[in-house]
This record gives sequence, structure tokens and C-alpha cells, in this order.
Amino acid sequence: MQYWVKVVFTDNQELIVNEAVRHTISDDMEILEIDTQKEVTIIPIKQIKYFSCDATVFANKK
Repeated sequence: MQYWVKVVFTDNQELIVNEAVRHTISDDMEILEIDTQKEVTIIPIKQIKYFSCDATVFANKK
């Protein structure tokens, strides 16, 4: 399943990834990783003001 992830940085610049297949935060809470079919984006948490994603990734499957 593909979904969107929006990241807003501390300097108010935005990154929107429209074809994310996975996003995770590292165990040490220092890195946000966003994966697509073509690339992996790694962002230090200290540079992020907030991020959001498409709520369908949390939908219950029956």
C-alpha cells in the first residue's frame, strides 16, 4: 500500500512524499526514515517540526 507523508522542518520548509510504502523512527529516536519503491529518505528528528501521514495506513483490516 502506498500513502503520503508530509514533513515540516524547523525552518518551515516542507517535504511531501506521495508514494511512501513505509515510514519509521529509529530505536534511538534520532532518525525518521521514509521508504518508497525508488528511494529511502533519512531525516534527523532534530530538523523536524512535525510530520503527518495518510490515516489509511492505520485502518483496521477485516
